[in-house]
Amino acid sequence: MRNTALPGSLVFVLVLFANLLGAAQPARASEVTISVLGLEPAAGAPEAVATSITEAIRQRVTSTSGYRLVPGRDLVEVKLVFSCPDEAPPCMTQAAQSIGATKVIFGNLQPVGTDAYLVTLKLLDADKGVVEGWISEQITKAQTAPLAVRGPAQKWFAALTGQTAPGNLKLTGGVVGANVWLDGAQAGILGADGLTLAGVAGGSHDVTVSKTGYAKFERKVTVASGATEKLVVELKAAERPGEGEQAAAPADETAGRVSTPEVPEPAETPGQGARVAAWALLGLGLVGIGVGGYSSYEVGVVNSNLDPYRRYNCAGGGAPTCSPDGKIDLHPLDAASQKYVNDQQKTGDGYTTLQWVGYGLGGALVATSAVFFYRGYFAHPSASGSNDHRGNLVVMPSFSPNSAGALAYMAF
Repeated sequence: MRNTALPGSLVFVLVLFANLLGAAQPARASEVTISVLGLEPAAGAPEAVATSITEAIRQRVTSTSGYRLVPGRDLVEVKLVFSCPDEAPPCMTQAAQSIGATKVIFGNLQPVGTDAYLVTLKLLDADKGVVEGWISEQITKAQTAPLAVRGPAQKWFAALTGQTAPGNLKLTGGVVGANVWLDGAQAGILGADGLTLAGVAGGSHDVTVSKTGYAKFERKVTVASGATEKLVVELKAAERPGEGEQAAAPADETAGRVSTPEVPEPAETPGQGARVAAWALLGLGLVGIGVGGYSSYEVGVVNSNLDPYRRYNCAGGGAPTCSPDGKIDLHPLDAASQKYVNDQQKTGDGYTTLQWVGYGLGGALVATSAVFFYRGYFAHPSASGSNDHRGNLVVMPSFSPNSAGALAYMAF
C-alpha cells in the first residue's frame, strides 16, 4: 500500500483538535499556558533566521517558572487557517483559544540593510482579547546564530511578560588570559577587549579574577535590572619570596678580615648538563602533547557545532538534501549559515594542523629527553684517561614541514 502524505492544513486541523481535547483538562493553577507562533519572515528575510529566533523564545518559555509552553504553528499558517488578513486581536484570540493557550506570542522579521534585521513581537491575552505587550528591536546577523540569539530572546520575553530583565557585566583591564569567576562558577577568560557577561540576574554578585603569577582580584558588584555594570580589573604581579630585600654590605669588606686560603670550587657533578637538558626537554615535550590534546578537543567541538548544518543526498530522492537522521530538509543553508559553516571549517583545519604538530613535536622531545635521562642518571663515564677512546651518543630533534622526530648517531 502506498503511503500518502496528509496536506499541511489537515495536519494543522488535527493538531488543533488534539489541543482542544487537551484544553478540556484543567491546567495547573500556578502556570500560564502560552504559545509561540513561528515568526513571519518578510521579503528578503531568511526563514532560517525566523525559525532560530522562534525556537530561542520557545526555549525561554520552557525554562521560565510559572509558564507552560503550548505547541504552536507558524503565524502564516494560522492566518491562512483562520482567514486573518492581518494579526487583528479578534482573529488571533480565536487562534489562541483553539490551541488551548491563554497567551500567544507572534510577530515578524524584516531585513534592515545587508547585515541587520528588525524583530517585532507581540503578546496577546486571549482571555481579554487585547495585545498587552509589544516590542520592536533591531539585531545584527551575528546575533541570529542559534547560541547568540538566546540572550536577546531572554530580554524580549522578560519585557513582554513584565518580568525583571537581566543585566550585563562588562569587565575591562586586567591581563589577557586571566580566568573570570562569577559567584563561584567560571564565567570566561579576559581577552584584549576584556569580557562581557550577558544575562546576569539583577542583584549582588561576587567576581573573582585570577592568573598564575598575579595576586587574585576579588570584588562584589551590584547589577541593576536591564542595565550594564562596568568593572575595571587590576591584577598586580605577585611578590616573590625575598623580593625587595637587599643584604647590607659592610662599608669596608676587607676590614677585620682574616686571611684564609682559598678553597677551590667543587668540580661540576658528572652528567649535570644532561640532567638539565633531560628535564627541559621533558617539560617542552609535555607542553607539546598538551597542545595536541587541546587541539583534538577543539576539533571535536567544531564537529559538534557543524552537525546541525550538515546536509546529505537523500537516498530516496524527492528533495535536494536530507539531514543526518534521514529526515528530508527542503531548506538548504542560507548565506549566513553557509558563512558560519565556512568559518567553523577554517577553525577546525587550523586546530587539526596544530594537533598533529603538537603530538609530533611533543613526542620527539619526550623521546629525546629519555636519552638525556639515561646519560645524566644511569650512564657511568670511564676514567679521564680513557675519554678519548669511548663513543659519544648524540641525539637531537628533527623537524620538517610535514613531520617531527629525533635523529641519533654515535661518534667514535
